[in-house]
Amino acid sequence: MKILALGDPHGKLPKNLDNIIRKNKIDIIVCVGDIAFSPKKPWLEKSWKGISNRFMNKNYRNIVDKLCSYKLPVLTLRGNMLMVGKRKKIVDKILRKHKNLINKFTGRYKFQNQNFIFFDISFELSTLMEHEKKKSFFKNKARKDERREKRLNKLLREKKNAILICHNPPYGIVDKAFNGKHVGSKILLKAIKTYQPRLVLCGHIHEAKGEEKIGKTKIYNLGWQGDYKIIEI
Repeated sequence: MKILALGDPHGKLPKNLDNIIRKNKIDIIVCVGDIAFSPKKPWLEKSWKGISNRFMNKNYRNIVDKLCSYKLPVLTLRGNMLMVGKRKKIVDKILRKHKNLINKFTGRYKFQNQNFIFFDISFELSTLMEHEKKKSFFKNKARKDERREKRLNKLLREKKNAILICHNPPYGIVDKAFNGKHVGSKILLKAIKTYQPRLVLCGHIHEAKGEEKIGKTKIYNLGWQGDYKIIEI
């Protein structure tokens, strides 16, 4: 099986994507989230000035339509963009349009006898950046993560040798943010150490793009805006 693993698109897919898929005989596409366009420094609120909802929604739809046009299974996360309110409803509609698109928050998908486990963005207060800690939205999400952690562990325990698709990187592994702090997921770190999945594909912290290992598990932070990796298993 050949996997085309995409970093956070943020409005941009790899150049010559048609050729990449055809020449490498790709079987399945994995995208680790944050599909819509965002500015170069999305953590700064002022950098969003002038970017309309209409533009982001159209851009999101164009990326999804392109990925699904190859008639291959497309496994994708949402990430931390366009998550609430009107924007979320628009994204829901875009994602439901394609039968070959599989999107789960926490869940499983099997393809060619390989289990893929989804674990989308987690909001752990111990690792959130300072400006996010003050928002009640993130605190509510963090409480839900406690339930999701149990689901993740159950899936990894039952489905040995799975490929784990997550938006966050695990804590301390390809997760160092622009400010030099580790901001990955402690939930993921613990689960990976315990169950040793086959691979972990993640993104979110663009500046930490790279590869590391936890035990026998290889971790790929896939980067963003056209970054990709072809993985053969």
